[in-house]
Amino acid sequence: MRVALAVALLVAACGDPPPPVDVANGRLVARIHPDPAQIELLLDGRQVWTTRAGGSAPLGFLAYGNTPVAIEHNFGSFKFVEDEREVRWHAVTELSDIRTTADGAELTLIADGERIGTGRLTFVAATRSGPAPDAAGFARHVRMEFALDAGARVSLGASLAQDEHLVGLGGQSFDVDHRGETVPLWVQEDGIGKFPDPDDVYTGIWFLTGRKHSTHTPMPMLLSSRGYALAVDTDARAVFALGSEDEGVARYEAWDRRLDLQVFVGDGAPGEAVRDAFGHMIAWTGKPPRPPLSIFAPWVDALFGSANVRAVANALRANGIASSVIWTEDFRGGANGITGYALDEDWRVDRDLYPDFEALAGDLRARGFAFHTYANTFLDETADVYAEAVAGGYAIKDAAGGAYTFTGVKFTPSTLLDLSNPDAFAWAKGVLGQMRDQGADGWMADFAEWLPHDAVLASGEPAMLAHNRYPVDWARMNREMFEAPIAGRPDPIWFMRSAWLHSQPQVQVMWAGDQQTDFSDGDGYPSVIPIGLGLGLTGFPYFGSDVGGYMSQGTTPTTSELFQRWVTLGALTPVMRTHHGRSAAENVQWNRDATTIAHFRRWTRIHAQLAAYLWGSIGAYERDGLPLMRLIALDYPDEAWAWTDVTEYLLGDRILVAPILAAGATSRRVKLPAGAWIPLLGGVHVTGDNTATAAVTEIPAFVPAGAILVLYPDGLETVLDAPASPATLTVNDVGADREVWLYPGEARVPAHAGWHDDTGAVGAPQWTWSGRPLHAGSATAATFNGAPVAVAGGAVTVIGDGTLAFAGGGTLTIARGRANARTTVRLR
Repeated sequence: MRVALAVALLVAACGDPPPPVDVANGRLVARIHPDPAQIELLLDGRQVWTTRAGGSAPLGFLAYGNTPVAIEHNFGSFKFVEDEREVRWHAVTELSDIRTTADGAELTLIADGERIGTGRLTFVAATRSGPAPDAAGFARHVRMEFALDAGARVSLGASLAQDEHLVGLGGQSFDVDHRGETVPLWVQEDGIGKFPDPDDVYTGIWFLTGRKHSTHTPMPMLLSSRGYALAVDTDARAVFALGSEDEGVARYEAWDRRLDLQVFVGDGAPGEAVRDAFGHMIAWTGKPPRPPLSIFAPWVDALFGSANVRAVANALRANGIASSVIWTEDFRGGANGITGYALDEDWRVDRDLYPDFEALAGDLRARGFAFHTYANTFLDETADVYAEAVAGGYAIKDAAGGAYTFTGVKFTPSTLLDLSNPDAFAWAKGVLGQMRDQGADGWMADFAEWLPHDAVLASGEPAMLAHNRYPVDWARMNREMFEAPIAGRPDPIWFMRSAWLHSQPQVQVMWAGDQQTDFSDGDGYPSVIPIGLGLGLTGFPYFGSDVGGYMSQGTTPTTSELFQRWVTLGALTPVMRTHHGRSAAENVQWNRDATTIAHFRRWTRIHAQLAAYLWGSIGAYERDGLPLMRLIALDYPDEAWAWTDVTEYLLGDRILVAPILAAGATSRRVKLPAGAWIPLLGGVHVTGDNTATAAVTEIPAFVPAGAILVLYPDGLETVLDAPASPATLTVNDVGADREVWLYPGEARVPAHAGWHDDTGAVGAPQWTWSGRPLHAGSATAATFNGAPVAVAGGAVTVIGDGTLAFAGGGTLTIARGRANARTTVRLR
């Protein structure tokens, strides 16, 4: 990257502040002010982001400090109590020795007239994979590194505009726009039940319930409605105070002597700049390879031994339920206890429950199911690997050199695998590799939040600086284990609930965690949406939840109403996966009765059809970083409500989903972006703010006028081969056949009228829909390549490429190069 650097040559009058230094990269200028210290980023002369100028600590430009803190941990939750009487912040007030470099500038930090550290500003070459990422003539990524010689934490202050929205921060349960909040970022348990309590208030049995920002997946990353994105690259505990201490100041704090700030500047009109900045930030985090298609085909859990797992598989196929994965977490054993059905902590197969594990895996694959299991990094004293792990030195240690023990999930003494130890890493891969080799095609890679802050690690690094990285290393282990597919087996999948910055390229699928089996906002069914949106905004595109919920402690088991609502939500998220939950015998599940079976059959088949749409939607993630479960503001940034709403979302770029989230409700208010929207399954178009009604078996979902949806045909049951189930419709049976839903009206967003099978809206269209008058009604006649074709109930079937023209308006052009492909077209 060729960078033009310029130092402003200004003559300052006696007594005036020293002149700023301008460091330029094309149209982007970093203006560095020596006194008072300040760094501005200007695009075409317009300020797009700035630190504070000098100012009092910690709300000024930069500050360092020492604050005594007492830390406790229990059951994966952490309690931080700071001694407010001893808070000591010191301001960095000046910048000196500003020196230009080939790609930015270096400088010295001054506090109280003395050198206190150094700084470096770097223009970073684009990593985004989109077309001509640097065509705008500047590097979108600016890195600012500050290294202090004193203190235990660093804080940088930045200015906020009055109407600025700040979205992201990972899997947060209550909000997606965090303006006005102080958000501590530390990987820990969500808690059993979660309330919007202040994060520094600990009452009762503090480690059982979660506070407002307790999360498995905190991310020190955000996107601004002003057209920039920002990340603090640290493994330390971080605190983002986003206008909570001063409404015009955002403060970014890391519990380290180093602050590594990444700012991504977007180009274009305001909405375009938002997506541009976002795309560059997600490219910087890194992306996983495209996952197997089977992540988009329903996953169903099955327990209680080989015979029952086979019975579940038989029932799924007998009832025509679409499913490509059966996952069995009690392969390691399980039993009913005081908290419900709990797993054993063994790492190897329980041969009493699963004496023929290998044969079971083969039988399931023959019927079109991948076989998934379960893993975590606990080394419980009751586990089959405990003695071996401790003797080998593979566990984390205490100050005395013994295994660091705590009360584990089974209420028995437990320790953790030391992922900083290469020998422990290799040993664990060997043990878990046995499960893979015996037949597991993937698994839930659970937990990774419990690393104690005061553990002693083999690497010698402080556990406080390794804690947040623990789930990153756990994800990396799983990725390495599954990098090479096994011949004759389905492509592997691993799914996780915990993550930190840089987990993004290591993780295939994230799930929301252990939701309560109820309609509570913080930890029940409604919390799935803000968690999914926050993860999507921080680089995790493949997301799902436990359909029906998991934890029933302190609440009731899954009801029929909750199960049916959650099934519809699961069907309209990227990953649809059931879970038996802790109250496995009491929770309503898909096979409870004829009603639940019929409901599950219908929505799993819709989800299986949507797999084609979700597969194509990956194209927008691969090119632009756009997640499959998407904050509406990413596509409609001018809709102010879309920045804060946590009850609606976009699935891909053209399905707006607005679930019924309250128990007993059959209607809700729905906000829609400008233009006409048509119900997903057909109906009268609606606009703006309206009331949607939905029986317990339905879900409000809308598609913009003039859009096209390209799906698999109805009846698809698995995306895998099923040689032992010849009556099962597989994706190989379907081949290139598709079902296409066309919506009336004219597309306000041109991309909504086209589609490419593999890259969706960002690829050269293979399918193009002209739209049709909103009030044209059903078509009774049509031609394909000029010849009449039969129309029945607004549907028509054609073979190969060509142009389908409907009487009354509307043409669909198919250009796929698939001469024998059958397309069933439905007007919605």
